[in-house]
Amino acid sequence: MYKKGVAVEIQFSPERLNDGAGDPYWIDLTQAEAQRLLESLQARLAESSVGTAPPLVVSLDEAPASNAVAAADAAVETATSADDFKQWVCVICGWIYDEAAGLPEEGIAAGTRWADVPADWRCPLCDVGKEDFALVEF
Repeated sequence: MYKKGVAVEIQFSPERLNDGAGDPYWIDLTQAEAQRLLESLQARLAESSVGTAPPLVVSLDEAPASNAVAAADAAVETATSADDFKQWVCVICGWIYDEAAGLPEEGIAAGTRWADVPADWRCPLCDVGKEDFALVEF
């Protein structure tokens, strides 16, 4: 059950569930995945953060960490300014609000910044408020 203040979220595809009914009772990790998870946790614990930090999100279905680090470095080099559009993820259900796309079906135009989304707006999938969204950072 989700509790506010979650520190770690591990994401994986539903095909990796082992109970056959869709409930995540357990998931098998390869040695490389376990090592990547350990390194991510150690890096997070080594950080000194002030205030509430967003959850550490580890995806088991993405490229190995070395490729992810190279991609992140390339993204930093190509970033043009602090005005780039950002994405915000619902920490309850995983739905993502993309500032560039907006949400036209709910009257939020493309290019609408997260700060400009109405305070009473609710997640279209799980109906939680803006306080349950975290900035997606790569």
